[in-house]
Amino acid sequence: MEPMNQQTNNTNQNRQTTAPEAPVSPAANSTAPDNSIPAVQNRVPTASNSPYPSQPQPLSVRKPDTAYTKKMKEHFSFFGIGSLLYALFYTFCLYRNTAGITYPFFVAGTLCYFFFSMQKLGVPYKKNSIFYLISIVLLGISNCLTNSPQLLAMNKCGIFLLSFILMLHTMYDDTKWDLPKYFTAAFQVIGMAFACLFRPFGDLVSYFDAQKRQKTGKKSNAIPVMIGIAAAIPLLFIVTILLVSADAVFADLFSRILDSINFITVFLILFMITAVFFCSYAVYAALAMKNVEEELTDHRTQDPIIAIIVTATLSVIYLLFSVIQILYLFVGKMQLPEGYTYSSYAREGFFQLLAVCMLNLIIVLVCLYFFRRNIVLKVILTVISGCTFIMILSSALRMLMYINRYNLTLLRILVLWALAVILLLMLGVTVFIYKNNFPLFTYGMAVVTIFYLCLSFAHPDYWIARYNLDPAHLDYLDSYDIHDNQDYLSSLSADAAPILLNDEINFYIKEINDKIRQEGFPESYEDVEIYLNRQEGEVEELSWIRLYYLKIDALADNMHFRSFNFSVYNAAKYLW
Repeated sequence: MEPMNQQTNNTNQNRQTTAPEAPVSPAANSTAPDNSIPAVQNRVPTASNSPYPSQPQPLSVRKPDTAYTKKMKEHFSFFGIGSLLYALFYTFCLYRNTAGITYPFFVAGTLCYFFFSMQKLGVPYKKNSIFYLISIVLLGISNCLTNSPQLLAMNKCGIFLLSFILMLHTMYDDTKWDLPKYFTAAFQVIGMAFACLFRPFGDLVSYFDAQKRQKTGKKSNAIPVMIGIAAAIPLLFIVTILLVSADAVFADLFSRILDSINFITVFLILFMITAVFFCSYAVYAALAMKNVEEELTDHRTQDPIIAIIVTATLSVIYLLFSVIQILYLFVGKMQLPEGYTYSSYAREGFFQLLAVCMLNLIIVLVCLYFFRRNIVLKVILTVISGCTFIMILSSALRMLMYINRYNLTLLRILVLWALAVILLLMLGVTVFIYKNNFPLFTYGMAVVTIFYLCLSFAHPDYWIARYNLDPAHLDYLDSYDIHDNQDYLSSLSADAAPILLNDEINFYIKEINDKIRQEGFPESYEDVEIYLNRQEGEVEELSWIRLYYLKIDALADNMHFRSFNFSVYNAAKYLW
């Protein structure tokens, strides 16, 4: 019995130790709930004390900041002010100015800001970026040397694409990247840029917090300044309304000031500045997140039998078509279908063949990037590539015959240019079929960029006008084709002015100028109008010259220091 009594005493002693009796107060007899053990009643359940089975806690959807993101927040004064200055610079150079002398400066300024930003983030410069830099600068220079709307649009697309590839190339190790990888990386960065559009606000708060922690005891003036500006704007608006209603002289002066301001222009300028500021900051924020995996995933996991069946079926059709092209078009030894002449057969189908050539290029690339290597598939893809070469030659020959019979247009030049580019791309793809380490993307970028630079600086409108006004070519045209040719010539840009407004080449203008000189009129456009009005029978025939002249004259009158364009300046020299 003694051990049991000793154990009972120990238990009572432990209870007294863990829960000593508190003195009884009058409140203890009240009807209030017992709060003597609040630690137990208010305890937050955890994995150790919860009466329910433990459940995994939700993970945060936001990834931790990278080293570049932290640096961007630390240097918000550089990136925030830099993006604002870049937005002002962008608006000054490009607001209602698509082809001015400011475009090369805009391109150079954009590249400088980009590399300064990369240096601030600690991203090193890569020497092999020189090709992209030179190409982007040349496209910017081309923009102020041409007046062709089509070339200007393609130049801007080229500048954007090359700039984006330059950003990816600088931020990531892309030595082993292929075409699908570049596409996915570009879409990832663009998507993250949209998600980072409002990052300046969050980075601004983080920057001020960091400054406050670093400068303890020192008061920052940034937040009071922002509060003061926010309070001054509505107060200024209210006071101005009151003063305008209080004094007629002040109201008249204020009304004149408002009348002199174009609020639509002010709104558009402010909108462009705001949009460029947020977009430029968002792009750098997306690059700093560096969420693109640099490792190249091998997507060649599909069964090659699928590709073999599809490509083998196509290759049979392509081989039959290629034989027909050789016998009918290249050699011309077989009889054509009834109702066809050799010239009419050769002048049709080039657009369809161009589409098939582009489709073949895509098919071969898909087979190489997504299907496992197979010797049979390699042979079939080689056959398709060879047939594509024949189709390219067939389409080019048809187009040249069509141009020789009718006239030259920008679309037909672009077709010939695209065929030449596809030919070289297919040569690279053919090498890539048998050599896996061939840098196909770099090769393709070089081919497309160099060929487009040649096209942009060649000023196609000049050569179109020169060819279409060649007397040897005009002999082939009937009256209907001549009228269409004249209408098309009047739609050309200022690049064609050295031909269309030169009376030594354009015999239409030469005839007008000769008659004006014979009648003793001074050489001015007003006198040409008088002459055309007097010669009623020739007004309609020569109206396309007047249309073209009026277009060049308007371009020259609207040109100022920002929108100065060398093509328009050169065209203005040929005005009467």
